[in-house]
Amino acid sequence: MIRALADRAPAQWEPSRASRQKRDALFELATRIAAIAERSRAFEREALAEAALVESRKILRAGLELASTGAEMEAIEAAFAANPPFARADPGEALELNVTLVGLRGLLAREHPYSIMRRMSARLGIEYFDKTEAWILSRIGRRRARSEPLIVPGELPDVIRALALDPRSLELGLRAAGRELAAAALAGCPQESIDLAKPCFGRIGAAILEDDVAHLRSRLSGDEISEAQAAFAEVVRTLAERGRLKLGEEADFNAPPAFVAALTKAVLSLDDRVLKAGLRGLDGAVLAVAMQGMEPGAHDRILGVLAKRDERRLLDAIDDALPLESRTIQEAGRRLSTKLLAAAKAGQGSKAATASTEALQRLTLVRDWEE
Repeated sequence: MIRALADRAPAQWEPSRASRQKRDALFELATRIAAIAERSRAFEREALAEAALVESRKILRAGLELASTGAEMEAIEAAFAANPPFARADPGEALELNVTLVGLRGLLAREHPYSIMRRMSARLGIEYFDKTEAWILSRIGRRRARSEPLIVPGELPDVIRALALDPRSLELGLRAAGRELAAAALAGCPQESIDLAKPCFGRIGAAILEDDVAHLRSRLSGDEISEAQAAFAEVVRTLAERGRLKLGEEADFNAPPAFVAALTKAVLSLDDRVLKAGLRGLDGAVLAVAMQGMEPGAHDRILGVLAKRDERRLLDAIDDALPLESRTIQEAGRRLSTKLLAAAKAGQGSKAATASTEALQRLTLVRDWEE
């Protein structure tokens, strides 16, 4: 984006004298071009030819027809420049040509549709910035499900995980590599690596990154992805050698087996009524983290006592939870045990909820667990 702005001719920086009504119409035109860009990423020239058949705007239709035949961007620009009506266009038509060419250039370069939309709307004026963001966010809300991961063996997931211990280092590494290289490298990583990288780009940038990863995963070979991962790792190593970023020590993302066994036994030893009472009002995010320190049998017990609505919320929280360090998992487990222990003690002597002495001892053991 910065390179594209730097390459603009001085005349392109001049504000357009086109009317607001014309610019509103061109905003709608830009959304159509972005939608075409999205389809053409998957279906290439075929999508361009189909779009040209139904397009009513003369300039865009002509550009799509040329692009669908395999014409490069330079040839398309030359064709418009040689056409007298376009060469002597009024301010509104000149702006339409400018927006269309910007869109076609991004489309043929296989840029992400949201990036193309940003660039086209920038030609319309700063007042279209918020409108563009609202359009992009509405598209993000309707995004398709993520594709199945393609895991290419290598060290990059460990590198991403180490960088994520210092988010500034991860962001610097990703931006130094560039989004195209980063997306190609992440195309061979597990979803965990992608989820760690996404916050570095903001909500819209994260959606673009994830779409780019899915797109490249379907287009690149395993060898090409491996080359991208090696190049990304080399960028990170170079920055680390220069002292620009810090590769943190490998964190332990697994709770100690003894803790997992203790927490699992504590949960399984509780009466359903005690378990339900203890879980009532507990933050779903805390429970999702604590469950990273349990065996599957304890997961089933917890899900089994929850109402369907609460079960869905917990499953969503589990899906959203990133792999966390051992000490964070243990802290969440201690908080859960404290809550369950309070519920168990509150029910002592009551038929509503009871807990055995052994269950209380197990909960106390987890509550007082030391790392």
